[in-house]
Formats: sequence, structure tokens, C-alpha cells
Amino acid sequence: MKRLIITLISLILTTVFFTGCAETPENPTEPTTEIYTTQAATTQAVTTEAPTTAPPTTTEIATEPEATEAPEKPVSRPTKPERPTRPTRPTSTQDEPQFDPNYKYIAITLDDGPHWSLTYKFADKLAEYGGTATFFVVGNRVYGEQANAIKYAHDLGNEIGVHAYTHEYYYTSCSDKKFREELDKTANVIEKYTGEYPLVMRPPGGMITDSRIKSSGFAVINWNVDSADWQNVFKGEAGRKKIIKNVLSKVDEGDIILMHEIYEDSYEAFCVIVDKLYIEGYRFVTVSQLLGLTENNIGNIYYGY
Repeated sequence: MKRLIITLISLILTTVFFTGCAETPENPTEPTTEIYTTQAATTQAVTTEAPTTAPPTTTEIATEPEATEAPEKPVSRPTKPERPTRPTRPTSTQDEPQFDPNYKYIAITLDDGPHWSLTYKFADKLAEYGGTATFFVVGNRVYGEQANAIKYAHDLGNEIGVHAYTHEYYYTSCSDKKFREELDKTANVIEKYTGEYPLVMRPPGGMITDSRIKSSGFAVINWNVDSADWQNVFKGEAGRKKIIKNVLSKVDEGDIILMHEIYEDSYEAFCVIVDKLYIEGYRFVTVSQLLGLTENNIGNIYYGY
């Protein structure tokens, strides 16, 4: 009997349990999975919606700077005076015939150049009067601007002659080899820069033997008016006045005047000399023009006429 009662109670409880599980609740809630899906879709819509205005910028967009030339690197060079331009000959002498009997002709000779500045000045001063001179040059000084200077003087009608190559030897005492070398090397460099092989030569100090005059291959030119400029340079006004007096007190028609082109004082005195002599009726020509030299005069020495 006791077992029967327990069995009936178990049957009743089982029936009640299964009946409650089958009923649907009155207020069902949305499953959590659906809530999660809807929230995700909403979030996606917000983040993908196109903005109505451009987002604010905190910095400007960098643009490429305009290209600029790099500044030139300064170069340190010694300054030199500007080369003088070729002057125009004065109208009064432009058509003047050479060796006009109304004038007195002389030859000024300028030794020991060329000089990178003064050679231009001497040539230009002469050209103011339609004049020329003979420049006896030292061969190892003919380079760079100094080479340009003798070409400039030559192009203005001046004569370029041989002096020496080193100016270290007298032609009365050096060896035959050295004598020949001093002359030939200088003549070659003159021809290189002027296009003309020289006709005339002046020995340093005016010193040369008779045999070397004959064998030199040039007309040898000394002088008969010595300005003694090299002894009076660097002495200021007194020195320049001495140079001027040495020339003006002695010069005469047909003379050959000795000066040097490497001293500023010589140039200053030279300007006074040619100014005064021009007024006195002198005209300035090269040695070869004054003496009428040709190749037939090679091997002879001249002091003036």
C-alpha cells in the first residue's frame, strides 16, 4: 500500500512539470542575440554616414617652396685696374703724314716690361697724340695680363723689340749659349703674342760686343738721350722733375730716348715730357720708323741719327 501511494505522487508531479514548460509567457522579451545584432547595425550606420562638412584641419597642407638659385660663393681675387680702352686719335693728327717737314721726329724707347698696368698707360698716352714707341721687353715677363699688354701696345702700332729673357746677363760677358738663348726665347714669345717676329734688340745696360752685334740676328738699338729714370724713381716730385729735365734739356730731332715702363714715376714724368714735346713740334715714332730699318740693317748698332 505504501509503495502505491509513492508511485501516484510521482506521476502527479511529472505531469505538472511538463505542463508548465509547454506554456508561452505573456510578456516575452527580445532575445539577446537580436539586441546585439540591432546595436551593431546602428553603430555601423553612424560610422559610415557621409559627413555633411569637411572635417576641421589643425595644420595647413605643406607646399613645395619655390626654387631659388643658390647664392654665389664669394671669390677672393686681387683687384686690378680696369684695362684702358683703345683711345681715338685726335682729329688734328689723324691724317697727319709721317715725316712732315713741319715737325721734328724722335723715338722713345721703353725697357724692362711688359707691365700688367703701365704698358697700357704708356701706349694710350702716346695714342692721344697719334704717336708710337718701341717697347724692349723681358721674355720671362710676357705671360698672363702682361702678354695681353704687349699685344695691346702692338695693335696700337707700337714696336715690340727684344731686351733679354731673364735680364740677368750682360752680352759682353755671358756665354755664347746664354747669349743666344736670351735673344731667341724672347723673340719667340714676342712672335707668339703679337704675330710678328721682332726686328730690333736692345742689350741690357747697352752692353754688347762687336762680334755679337753682327751675330745677333737683329738691328741693335742703344740711345743718345738717357732719362736716368730708374735712378730717380721713388723720390717723389723731385725725382720726377729730374727725369723730365734729363730729357727736355737734351732732346733734339732724330734722337732715341731711353726710359723704363715698369715705374709709376717714369710714367708720370713721361706724360709731362710728351705733352711738352708735342707742343714744341715733336712727333713720336718707333725706332724702325725713325731710322727706316729693314732686314738689311740686321747686325748693325744705332744710337739715333
